Amino acid sequence: MDKWLKAPWFIRIVSLLLAVALYISVSLNDNEASGLEDTLFPSGSNDTVTMSNIPLQVRIDEEKYVVRGVPQTVSVAIEGSKSIVTTTERVRSFDVYLDLENLEPGKHDVRVQHEGFNNNLSVNIEPQTIEVVIEERATKEYTAEVDVINQNQLDDGMILGEPVIEPEKIKVTGGKSEIDQIAMVKAIVDLNEIDGDEINVDDAPVKVYDQQGNELNVYADPSALHVEIPVEVGQKEVPLSIQTEGELPDGLSLQSLSAEPEAVTVFGQESLLNSLEEISNLSVDLSSVKKDGKVEIPVPTPPGLTKVEPSTVQANIDVEETVEKTLEDIPIEVNGLEDGRDISFIEPENETIDITVFGTEKQLQEITAENFTASIDVQGFYEGEFDAEIQISNPEDYEFTSNFNHARVRIE
Repeated sequence: MDKWLKAPWFIRIVSLLLAVALYISVSLNDNEASGLEDTLFPSGSNDTVTMSNIPLQVRIDEEKYVVRGVPQTVSVAIEGSKSIVTTTERVRSFDVYLDLENLEPGKHDVRVQHEGFNNNLSVNIEPQTIEVVIEERATKEYTAEVDVINQNQLDDGMILGEPVIEPEKIKVTGGKSEIDQIAMVKAIVDLNEIDGDEINVDDAPVKVYDQQGNELNVYADPSALHVEIPVEVGQKEVPLSIQTEGELPDGLSLQSLSAEPEAVTVFGQESLLNSLEEISNLSVDLSSVKKDGKVEIPVPTPPGLTKVEPSTVQANIDVEETVEKTLEDIPIEVNGLEDGRDISFIEPENETIDITVFGTEKQLQEITAENFTASIDVQGFYEGEFDAEIQISNPEDYEFTSNFNHARVRIE
């Protein structure tokens, strides 16, 4: 052993081994043990890895400019020795970015850059270049509105009152061209996400839209609002009135038309219910009616109110055979005759007309000549003979005919 320790070749070998051990120890402390292994014992093989969804940074003066057209992520492919590729993929201590700091506002094709990769790696980024638009930054203040979606989740008869928003003012920041397009700033309240009867939302998201309702890519401050919406409930029983359209077939007259039930319950805001006296825009087409019967008709919800119950009713139609009744010698009144002038009737000579009324037997039982008045208007007529239209009033809207439609008169 003493001979070995004194031998120069032995001392050289031990020194070499100590130097190698020291080098390996330092390399391990620098987290490059695998790289050292490749340096000392090259394997001669490369590996390739593609990393997706790598965040793309943008370097620009954000106080002055905004950028459009920048994707959030890119794909990065690296090629090199397996140990370096594996370490790089695991640690990811690199940056991928667009350098826009020396560019003016406008449209630019910019190459994607990177830093922090091992010099022994080949790096390929997809896409390699990106078209961006740089605009001067603009900020404007707006008053937010509330947009409530999924209102069908409200219970029957419930309606929304006036929303309370906090804060009311929103600062919107973006490119000047986008700020100029802003038409609406809304806080979105989704009733699907409301638990309970109270609408009290702490984080209603703010959306910014143009005139066509397209959402704009701008920054809202704050980006969410506190919204409270009172819920009101009201209801009222309202009578129905059914109108008719079309004509019954020849030989039939309408005896009666009624709704079953005669009234419905309307739900909605109290102030609107107070002014509602009846629902009259229901109609029945008589042209297809041949006998007594019932027809189901929908009840429309009055404007601004929530709903009606029931939503359909039965129209009870009672028809009878048509009969007629003639009312004779109804006098013709004269209106508009100038003072000092006389008028005489040439036709009809007796200054009366006969009216034939059509209807059901029950309707015509009590009808008399007093239900009708006949008159002519001769205002503006002077001396001579004239034809004047006979106006017949019919308060009950009976169907009728008369034996004269015009009167021939002489004025002196």
